[in-house]
Amino acid sequence: MKKYSLLLMLAMGVSFATAQETEKIGDAHVSNYRDWAVGLHVGNMFTAGDLSSYSFNDEDNGFMFELGFGLDVTKYFNSVWGVKAQAMYGNLSGANGDITFESPYFDYSLNAVMNLNALVLKGKQKDRRWATLVSAGLGMSQTQAERSVAGTVVATYGKVGDENWTNEVFIPMDLTIKYRLSNLMDLDLGMQGKYLFSDLADGFPGGRNNDMIIYTHVGVSFNFGGPKESTSVIYSNPLDDMYADVQEMKDNYDQLTNDDDNDGVSNLFDKDNSTPEGAIVDGSGRSMDIDEDGIPDNMDEDPFTAKGAKVDANGRAVDSDGDGVPDYMDKEANTPAGTVVNFKGQTIKGGMDEAFIPSVYFAFNSADISAANHQRLATIARLMKNNPNTKIVVTGSADPIGSEEYNKNLGMRRAEAVKKQLSQVYGIDASRIETKSDGENNQFAKGRNDINRSAIITIK
Repeated sequence: MKKYSLLLMLAMGVSFATAQETEKIGDAHVSNYRDWAVGLHVGNMFTAGDLSSYSFNDEDNGFMFELGFGLDVTKYFNSVWGVKAQAMYGNLSGANGDITFESPYFDYSLNAVMNLNALVLKGKQKDRRWATLVSAGLGMSQTQAERSVAGTVVATYGKVGDENWTNEVFIPMDLTIKYRLSNLMDLDLGMQGKYLFSDLADGFPGGRNNDMIIYTHVGVSFNFGGPKESTSVIYSNPLDDMYADVQEMKDNYDQLTNDDDNDGVSNLFDKDNSTPEGAIVDGSGRSMDIDEDGIPDNMDEDPFTAKGAKVDANGRAVDSDGDGVPDYMDKEANTPAGTVVNFKGQTIKGGMDEAFIPSVYFAFNSADISAANHQRLATIARLMKNNPNTKIVVTGSADPIGSEEYNKNLGMRRAEAVKKQLSQVYGIDASRIETKSDGENNQFAKGRNDINRSAIITIK
């Protein structure tokens, strides 16, 4: 007994917890689509019974074409299920040898509708335009059949011209293929079988079989009841949303695990998935631009230009007059070539002590002269050629990474590299250039190792 009491309490707890949940409406909910339809259709009424609208063995009677007209209203509860009310009017006829019948026909029915396409998982990659609906239900039909033999009326079932009709219960079964012409309108093609529970419709009671009517039809239906821009709910599928979610998860997983440009940032987070090999990127996969001059560091020959400086296509600060002072800080533009200037680009009228001489910068653990530094070396060489008695001291330095002895040697290698370039490339007499090294002992910019990896030139 105790066990059952615990189970009852658990069930009540689950029910209470479920009742407290807030209902959330997703994209697949019927309220996001048109969920009502009104259809109009016309077609052929074919009687199959003791007296048939077509006889394979009777060439005289052949195929007897009778028109039928119908109206239906459908309410869809979701993309799979709905309910349809239908009413129609038409004529019936049939024959068996010289026995024939004719009858007006009216019926009305209520049907459950199932959308077969909604049971197929297709995903949202392809917009749905087709739907296949099957329905079955229960209805009531009314007839006033006249049976004739050799053209003479011999029996009437239901009083012709009177309000009395023969009432018969029937089971309707329908297959309709719908094509979406627009969000508002569908084209319908279908076939409906109506199995009657009696043998009165063909005016030949007591025959071998209950009567059956086959109605082949074409028509249009109008969708309404949802948002203006939405389609009918029969062209949606809750499984599509699930499929799309699963596909999105798969795509995201693939993007998370793949890195097409090999920059260390997965495709899912990479905002530039085509960065060149070797480029240094930030967390979003875009090439780093340390000096924010618009030239990515992997293409920037001088990645340390001051913020706001005008640069050329290679990322080097523009120095229009070639005095070694970039335009953004040059207070005296267009100084003649070889003019000795101070750090503001202004002509020095006194001694050489105030002369501005640019420094040379190096990559980490490197003594190679980069392309960006040749503009600086050219300024130094021009200064020395215009002042033949001037001698300089090149002092190499390094950042504090590594041993003190290694950095001392690295600083000297950098100083010697500058001397070699000035001598061999620009023709400056090597005897006018002295080299030495501060190693890691002269940290000019605290926390900026890119600046500390340099060779500083001073007048001797």
